[in-house]
Amino acid sequence: KFFEDESCGQCTPCRVGTEKAVKLMSAPRWDDDLLQELTRVMGDASICGLGQAAMNPVKQVLKHFPEDVG
Repeated sequence: KFFEDESCGQCTPCRVGTEKAVKLMSAPRWDDDLLQELTRVMGDASICGLGQAAMNPVKQVLKHFPEDVG
């Protein structure tokens, strides 16, 4: 939610990606494959460091605590 609020909206991957991530993480069970793809796209295509790093916490949760979110 923080990254969604802080996104300047200049680039589509960050603007749309952070909004999509919030929706995906609000679900009772996370769609791991979709979140991993979103992480990759945002990291590769976002203009600034905010968009490139926004999914790092999600990536780490999926890596270290998959049983808690999947």
